[in-house]
Amino acid sequence: MNNQLHNCLLSLTTLLLAPVATLDAGEGSKPPAAPVVVKSVALEEKFDGELSKDWFWGLGTWTAKDGVLRGYESGPRRHGPVKMRRFPLRDGTVECEFRLEGKATFAGIIFNGSQERGHIVHVVMGKDQLRILAHPKKGEIVELVKQPAKLAVGEWHRAKIEFKGPTITATVNDKIITANNPCIAENKLTFGLGGDSGGPEGEKTGALEFRKLKISGKP
Repeated sequence: MNNQLHNCLLSLTTLLLAPVATLDAGEGSKPPAAPVVVKSVALEEKFDGELSKDWFWGLGTWTAKDGVLRGYESGPRRHGPVKMRRFPLRDGTVECEFRLEGKATFAGIIFNGSQERGHIVHVVMGKDQLRILAHPKKGEIVELVKQPAKLAVGEWHRAKIEFKGPTITATVNDKIITANNPCIAENKLTFGLGGDSGGPEGEKTGALEFRKLKISGKP
């Protein structure tokens, strides 16, 4: 009886293992190729000290301290403050918070191509309206969206800008605006934070502040 039981178990074991051995030896034994994962690039600015060399150019006076990037118009040139940073981005998401102070009228985020290409798209976040401006070619400006909005001076506001091909979607607080233009799909090499801080009299007139800047997406 013991021999019979032993032989039965041996036969059962052989039967169970046989399909596995056959599969291992066959053409289907190769494991499926691992999916190709495109790693996203990411940027998170702390604004707790001196800016990195990737912040390469600007107008006005800018300081980074205690988690806030602050800028205001200064000097003889009549132009709002702007601070530029290198960061290649095609599709992705840009998030930050911003605040208008004093007589500041709007904050903006502008995305540029090469030096020869110039501006590509500009999101303008003003006290009374939101706008998206496209630049299909250098020197050309096309207003894609203009909608009324109310942004209180002295309060922090949330901004989220999403790029997907030729489409841009900007969410400011709870208001969403979307626009399309072929140029939006271009590779954006740099971006700038800025706007209108109130006039050439300097910080006493007004200022712009940005914080919690995060970017993720594909270069």
